[in-house]
Amino acid sequence: MGLIDKFMNKTILLFLFFTILILSDFSFAQETRVYGRVFMPAEQNRSRTFRGRIYRNRLVRQVLHKQDENKRSAIEDVIIAAYPLSYDTVAAPLAKAQILQKNAEFIPNVLPITPGTKVDFVNLDKFYHNVFSITPGQKFNIGRRPTGTVVPERITKTGFVKLFCDIHSQMNATIVTLKTPIFTQANKNGVYLFKNLRPGTYRLEAIHPDFDKVSSTIRVEKNKDTEESFTLTR
Repeated sequence: MGLIDKFMNKTILLFLFFTILILSDFSFAQETRVYGRVFMPAEQNRSRTFRGRIYRNRLVRQVLHKQDENKRSAIEDVIIAAYPLSYDTVAAPLAKAQILQKNAEFIPNVLPITPGTKVDFVNLDKFYHNVFSITPGQKFNIGRRPTGTVVPERITKTGFVKLFCDIHSQMNATIVTLKTPIFTQANKNGVYLFKNLRPGTYRLEAIHPDFDKVSSTIRVEKNKDTEESFTLTR
């Protein structure tokens, strides 16, 4: 084989190599997106009712004031869950999940998980906190815990698990246990997004502890956007 033939063969191989790279990059650049917006009734201001000597403590009043300044919109607590109808999926326990106790509130206020997930409760305030649930099928009480304490609790019940603190009556939160590993949450504008869902049919559910669940069925196609919005009602 002459030098010209060797050169031509190398040139062809290089051309094929870079063509594959370009096509590969192009295919990765294509995305299958499912997105939409969640609408909900206007929030109503609720006055807090405090009880016990601890609410007259200056430190607690300071953190409650900070809590009001950094108030999170309820729409950010909306969960969008996708349940595949065209194929089977396994909702394995999450590797990590936690709820913080900070500024006399639970963070996050709504936590989505899958069954069997161990949730760590972490006290970051400079005073005692408690976490308990009276939800049937998931009753527990971790007791009163000081600053820096981390207490795990495995959540097995599906649906809503309501959380409270027996020291601070204004504190509450909700764990939402889903039978699907595919879920996301709305942003502050109520917009949600799934990227690169496997093509097929899905049931989408918009979930919030204070509103009725809303669902719809969509068909996801490769490299094609699908828009689906939800309006929540009480």
